Amino acid sequence: MGETYSHFYYNSKTERKTNLTLADANPFILFMPSHLVTVAISVFLFIYIPLRISKNPKADWVGYFCKILGILLIGNELGWVIYKFNIVGGGWAEYMPFELCTINAYLLGFLLIFRPTYAVFEVLYFFSMAGTVQGIITPRLFAAFPHYLFWEYFITHTGIVLGALVLIFRYNWKVTWLSLWRAFLWLQVIAFFNLVFDFTFEVNYMFMRNLPRVPSVIDYFGQWPWYIFACEAFGLASFIFYLLPFLLINYRNTSKEIPK
Repeated sequence: MGETYSHFYYNSKTERKTNLTLADANPFILFMPSHLVTVAISVFLFIYIPLRISKNPKADWVGYFCKILGILLIGNELGWVIYKFNIVGGGWAEYMPFELCTINAYLLGFLLIFRPTYAVFEVLYFFSMAGTVQGIITPRLFAAFPHYLFWEYFITHTGIVLGALVLIFRYNWKVTWLSLWRAFLWLQVIAFFNLVFDFTFEVNYMFMRNLPRVPSVIDYFGQWPWYIFACEAFGLASFIFYLLPFLLINYRNTSKEIPK
């Protein structure tokens, strides 16, 4: 610590190249101690909070917790916008909430604070789990603990997954194959919108215009536009993976109802 970490910063929201100097920040290294501790804390929250809620979903503390988590998700995203504007500026097109994680954070925040809607949740569940869990394990992050960017990143990603799990256990919601296909259809709508927006305003939401400028798993999927189709297949496989727990529960319940 005490050094200045300078590099060309590729905004995680838009991938636009900006020269950014992070004072008193060390570069993030995958699976460094602070990362492993954060993953462990996240896993603990993903298990402990839903289990507590399942024992009494109507408890007063559950409602308060949901509202606090929702405010934290929305406030964290707004804080990122203010931080980025003060550091690098940029045009309005670079501040749109068009990344999946940003969409998840805002919409889940509103579901947690106000009256939840299953039709919205069943789509957000797949967006949240398929994209955000991987982001916790293999972050696209530039600054190590305790820099603000470290906190902002993991508050968003851990909060999104926790928010989805909280809604499942509070309302006993389940997703189905129909939910999966609805989510996949909405993913196409968002991707197509971002494709047009990216090329129109020279930004890179959801990497619809260019590969990420930092190393990621997408690098193995080929060049544009082929990596987009590979991501579609990878995303669909991830959706199916996160549907499996509900299919297994449904199968177990159905088996119990069949007389022997």
